[in-house]
Amino acid sequence: MPHRLSLVRRLASLRRMYTGETDSTLLPAITAGVQQLGADDRTQLHAILDNDNVGRLFGDDELPPPPGRVRQAMLADAPTEGQRELESGILTAAGRAVNYLHLRMPADLLRPARIFRMIRPHAHELVMHLEGGALGPLLVELMPHLVENELVGVPGLRARLHRRHVELYLVDDISATVHLSNVSYRQWTAALAFTESLADMGELRWLGNDPTPLTDVERLALDTRHRSPGPAGLNSALLRRFRIFGDALWSVAWSRGCETTKVEWTAQPSLGRVARLLVHPLFGLPGDGHHVRYFDESGLTLTDLYAPRCAMHPASTAPVLVLRPDPGPDGPLELSSPGWRAAATPWSAWQRALAIANPTFPRQSTQTPSPLNK
Repeated sequence: MPHRLSLVRRLASLRRMYTGETDSTLLPAITAGVQQLGADDRTQLHAILDNDNVGRLFGDDELPPPPGRVRQAMLADAPTEGQRELESGILTAAGRAVNYLHLRMPADLLRPARIFRMIRPHAHELVMHLEGGALGPLLVELMPHLVENELVGVPGLRARLHRRHVELYLVDDISATVHLSNVSYRQWTAALAFTESLADMGELRWLGNDPTPLTDVERLALDTRHRSPGPAGLNSALLRRFRIFGDALWSVAWSRGCETTKVEWTAQPSLGRVARLLVHPLFGLPGDGHHVRYFDESGLTLTDLYAPRCAMHPASTAPVLVLRPDPGPDGPLELSSPGWRAAATPWSAWQRALAIANPTFPRQSTQTPSPLNK
């Protein structure tokens, strides 16, 4: 028992760097994973933990990589394409949502603007805990809606409001589910008030738990493009490990096409720490063909040589992750710009909704038309 307990503690301490989990959820998950493994697997885990694994940054595996089943037992990756697409959409939406957190009055780039507080990856779903105030900005970027006749958000995304959490799912793919934990009815109505205060959003009500079918504009979008930009597998894996940027004032992930994702952050952690964590043989990004290439002193590229190419573009190249730390601003923002004053509107709506006395959970379905059918 002491030997196994030591292994569980070491694994849990390392996984916490990726997910930000607390002992109450982390230790049971690691214990259950270790119990699935044999004696040879546990011996290999000890060897990996005892090695610094620096050689992987230069393409040199000093130890044989663990089997995929061992990696899944320690930190599960999304098993289906739908789940990967949903998580990829959340990652890129979170990158855009950071802008709203910057503009929360008084606007200041030196104040932390973080979306994720804790991430709990499971084999067939993902549970996320958001930072305070992040729900409204995230919904603005996630909700499928029309802006100047162009679909914005994640096509097919719907939500069910439960007693203490919100379930995000794809109406056209029952395999994809993400739970936003510790969200009360008061916080949900405040997040909707935040979104509806923006001029281009209109009425957006998902309170009825009504699985509105795909609209024509969503079907057209899914027929002609990906559900979200970027390599879905890479983005999903990155989201499940995104707490490695937890010490940053802010971190932004954005994607171009279906091949490249870029992550920028200020100021900690260091580029070297991020790179070592992402190529770690046990908890790092899945795949054994990563190639690291430094392009200057402030960033690097990470290529997954053997990952599947973009299905809609057979001639596409291997998925590429670009990491680039940002030194950040030297001082607070100037607040005299009209843009900062306009940005106060959604945050005022958020605060008013939070201040409403005794909001109650909806007991019956509320039938409202989808904003995409207006």
